[in-house]
Amino acid sequence: MADQPLLLEGSGLKKRYGGVVALSDVSIRLAPGEILGLVGPNGAGKTTLVDCISGTQSANSGVLTLKGARLSGPASRRAKLGLARTFQYPQLAQDLTVGENLLLGRVAMQHGSWWRMILQSIRGTFWVGRSSDATVVEAIAEELQITRLDRLAGDLTLGEQRLLEVGRALGQDPVVLLLDEPFAGSDANGVAGIIDVIRTVQRRGHGIILVDHNVDLVSSLVDRIMLLDRGHVVFDGDPAQCIASPEMQRVYFGAAALEADADFETRPDDEVLRHVP
Repeated sequence: MADQPLLLEGSGLKKRYGGVVALSDVSIRLAPGEILGLVGPNGAGKTTLVDCISGTQSANSGVLTLKGARLSGPASRRAKLGLARTFQYPQLAQDLTVGENLLLGRVAMQHGSWWRMILQSIRGTFWVGRSSDATVVEAIAEELQITRLDRLAGDLTLGEQRLLEVGRALGQDPVVLLLDEPFAGSDANGVAGIIDVIRTVQRRGHGIILVDHNVDLVSSLVDRIMLLDRGHVVFDGDPAQCIASPEMQRVYFGAAALEADADFETRPDDEVLRHVP
């Protein structure tokens, strides 16, 4: 992956909310077929970074490129260029069926923005879907092992809704897939289903940025970890090295706890992971 041109690259990314610095001079890179994990405690800046990449928020400064081209504009424009994302709390149309929600990912690509798609649906010009789009939806449903496309999204469990949102993102045929806490609230089957999707996307040569609080699970999936703390990148590299690093120990346990346990660095990785939230 190191010799390939980067899919996504960002430098000097900064984001402020008044006097609060959410991101401070953050750089990020993602190669084809690479899975990058973003970890850190609450308030570290993980979701803010994903928001600035996807366009749901604008960075105050910094440069982002996708496949070498400058990345700017609203989320709808970036989605058409190849960025797709999920959210901490699933953003689904609760009164639509599973199949209709999956189709939304395809329809949004044709209409250019969500508000235009909704407006055209009100005017009666919203199409149910071309045969090619329907075929893609069926393929995604099969890949996710979704058997009932007629169920309402609002009737699904949280884990099922997360899996459905990942499926809708796949419908956009993304170059880069941004997953914000996709495993939260999922049972073992839901976690396994999302992992299968992640591996499939990786095999296709697309890039994935994965945010999750389950550091153990993230480190087992990703090729590289970025550890954020208060808007700063404090580690960027091998997952196992990150887990054992002084930066990880300091961020999650604090300097006092580290000093009180001088043999902490000699513990096996699995022992460290038992203590990481």
